Amino acid sequence: MIHSGSLPVSDFVLTGRVRSRYRGGKVGPVQASLAKRLAEVDPGRVIRHKERLPYVIVAMPGRAFKLKDGVLTPLELLEQWDSYSINAEYYTTRHVNAALQRCFGLPPFKINIETWYNSCPKPRRRIHHWPQSRSSSSSMISSYFGSDICALCANKCKSIGSSRVVVCQNCKTDSIAVVSTAVERLKKTQQKANQLASVCSACNGCLESSMTFAREEIQQSTKKNEIYSLGMMNVASRKGGRLCTPIANCVCIDCPITYERHNMREIEIETMELCQALGLH
Repeated sequence: MIHSGSLPVSDFVLTGRVRSRYRGGKVGPVQASLAKRLAEVDPGRVIRHKERLPYVIVAMPGRAFKLKDGVLTPLELLEQWDSYSINAEYYTTRHVNAALQRCFGLPPFKINIETWYNSCPKPRRRIHHWPQSRSSSSSMISSYFGSDICALCANKCKSIGSSRVVVCQNCKTDSIAVVSTAVERLKKTQQKANQLASVCSACNGCLESSMTFAREEIQQSTKKNEIYSLGMMNVASRKGGRLCTPIANCVCIDCPITYERHNMREIEIETMELCQALGLH
């Protein structure tokens, strides 16, 4: 589940204590490097002595990289979801496998978890569907590859350029069923997103909806016959723009609703791209 990317970001948040100085003038652990970077960007965001700082470890290009170069705050990861992904290798080997080794490395099992893990097949990293953030220029080369997995039946098919959503020829044979499935999926996604937004609205007192989380600077065409009203949604001819920050009126990283809305927003963007791939634009 870690490698497939099906777990929420909240399951990967770690916390570490930060000191004002370290012995021998060393930089310190990864949370100290993150605290130093945050203080350089914003002098009013200085982490106090022995304060615990939440962070996540993201994947970086290449195999030989320093761990401190791949540490972000949870909010930075949520905003820059198009450029970064969770470092599944780090969380699996340093946390999950280490705990399993302490259990199964004892008699009578004496199992080498590292050897077993290296021999197991790993699922392919999931493509992230997110508006273009300010860090999109530093994206890894894998973000420019298109998907070769059908968005409807999940079977392998031929990719179309750098398109992140593709529909196989077998699914396209029944166009009416495919269109109804895509529209129904988008409708349910937006209904779920609006339910989560109502929870935030009751808490922060702001007017919330599915469109107030991770808003996107887009230009919609106003020509006739280019906008289709489909139940609770509008699928319009649109060009994706940059992500508006902050991504929401309330960005509390301790609230599980923040991560649920982030997940639903990504699913909504993916479904809208599926509708565009089917010609609903």
